[in-house]
Amino acid sequence: MRAFVRELDDAAARKAALDAVRSDAAKDNTSRRCIPATMQASGRIVAKSDFTLCGVAEADAIFKSRGVRVNWRKHEGEFAKKGDDVCTVEGNARAILACERTVLNYLSLLSGIATKCRAASQKYGKWKISATRKTLPNLTHSQKRAVAIGGCLTHRLTLADGILVKDNHLAAIMEGEGAAREEAIAIAVGRFPRGAFVEVEVSSVNEALAAMRAGAKAILIDNLPEAKFAKVAKAARGENGRVVIEASGGIALANAGKYLEAGADFVSTSELTMKVAPANLSLEFDF
Repeated sequence: MRAFVRELDDAAARKAALDAVRSDAAKDNTSRRCIPATMQASGRIVAKSDFTLCGVAEADAIFKSRGVRVNWRKHEGEFAKKGDDVCTVEGNARAILACERTVLNYLSLLSGIATKCRAASQKYGKWKISATRKTLPNLTHSQKRAVAIGGCLTHRLTLADGILVKDNHLAAIMEGEGAAREEAIAIAVGRFPRGAFVEVEVSSVNEALAAMRAGAKAILIDNLPEAKFAKVAKAARGENGRVVIEASGGIALANAGKYLEAGADFVSTSELTMKVAPANLSLEFDF
């Protein structure tokens, strides 16, 4: 499954977080009117629900960009219980308030993802559930890190990560070269160096066999009910016992187990990043 675990770029995540706080806090009219420019303050970010913490890298970068001192009481991937102090902060009061919303947005969203993924990995096993490329703009690295922290597969971050020949690639080859679908699969796989880890989207036994005979290392069986999925998976394994089989398309965490039982090595679902209950946190001043 190593082919579906990506190296995550924390630098890219931090940069996106700094862009977000610059956009949100370019001009804080309320704080300028209400709070003296030199006023100092201290406070805490408090867990208001139970969750697996994620978003520390982004939050840390945001606070430090405004000169706010932060001491993390909980670490990335650690369980936070309702009432726990996640971190303490000290610094200029205006600066803390400038960071507040962006920091809490990151922590709540990413902790929600990590919590959901932790539950999925505990239910089905580590690396059995995968995220998709369905992420929020500019948050891919952050969301995928949260997925990994929760024990699920990151899969591809961008189109540069791995080779996945999908339906529309095959349709373009069929149109451009007048090829039948199984021929298009062979043509597509043949466009890559021999031995490359190529995954092909299939939806029938014939397509799966064509992918195996062309040298594909993995198949994504898309949008099939469990019984038909099982037939395609069995045919592919009969041709190549080492093939990696991904189940995708309309699959939810609630029915993922049926596809694992039907022969999938792992199941991919957009639920991990796009259907998430954010963790509940708040920043409280102590002065």
